[in-house]
Amino acid sequence: MLSRVLLLGAFSLVGCAAVPHPIEPHAAPLFERRAPAPRTWNEVFATPSGVEVRVEVAAHWIAQRRGLIDFRDPTTKRQGLRPGPQSISLLVGVIRHPEYGDFLVDTGIDASIAEGEPKAVRGVVERRLDTVLPVEDTASMRRRLELDLSGVLLTHTHFDHVLGLPDIPPDVPVYIGAGEQDRSGLLGALLRPGHARVYAGRAPLQALESDDGISLAPFDRVIDLLGDGSIWAIPTPGHTPGSMVYVVNAADGPVMFVGDTSHTWWGWNHGVPPGYFSEDRETTGEALDLLRIFAAAHPEVEVVVGHELARSR
Repeated sequence: MLSRVLLLGAFSLVGCAAVPHPIEPHAAPLFERRAPAPRTWNEVFATPSGVEVRVEVAAHWIAQRRGLIDFRDPTTKRQGLRPGPQSISLLVGVIRHPEYGDFLVDTGIDASIAEGEPKAVRGVVERRLDTVLPVEDTASMRRRLELDLSGVLLTHTHFDHVLGLPDIPPDVPVYIGAGEQDRSGLLGALLRPGHARVYAGRAPLQALESDDGISLAPFDRVIDLLGDGSIWAIPTPGHTPGSMVYVVNAADGPVMFVGDTSHTWWGWNHGVPPGYFSEDRETTGEALDLLRIFAAAHPEVEVVVGHELARSR
């Protein structure tokens, strides 16, 4: 039975371990709040920040479509989508704040993976790396872009989103959603050593508490991360208990990183949540519905899905 689980979930269920690293609750905003809380997203977007956003590709990988797309969903059946392998990308969001420094959304891959000799992962995760096609490791990305990192914003802690952490200085804060550690199970226990190596030497992870946020429809809680309206963290539990979405009120227009609430453009365009890669498919679907309602109400928002850069229909 275990071998079947490992086979089916080898790509993304490898992330189902509870985080084996100290976690501290962190109150937002990270800096002194500068303005009264907005009442609507229109009010937020009426005053763009000076933040710049770009999306980088760290690597390409092969995943199973049944994990990326829920094949039990009636839409998937009507559309005639077929299961099988699918090429995906590991993406890194780069947020450049003129005053508060640079932030990454997820982490890419570290230099050891790019060189074909991974140091932080073993076992089932390392075996899955044989399908990775590196594009640029996080250390090289930091040098090329001359990043002065102030923080890492994780959409969630599945392995394919934290593999670049060894290339990030250990004193750089790493922010996660509250509740992300509330996961367990046999597979999680098997993978705890790999997670421990990825986080080794780091300060405690910082859990963003939704109680710090405000209500901005259609979301019950959103968190003004820096206190200046530039980066908004939105709890979207489902894919994992602490999954987060980040909306950046950038100079060139707002950008939304939806993480793995939707891995693919097919899933986003058709409103179909991920399949067995998600820990709670029903709740993930509810989160996806809210994000699509938000995007439809604010077409100026550029959407970045979890694992595809180019939009496809």
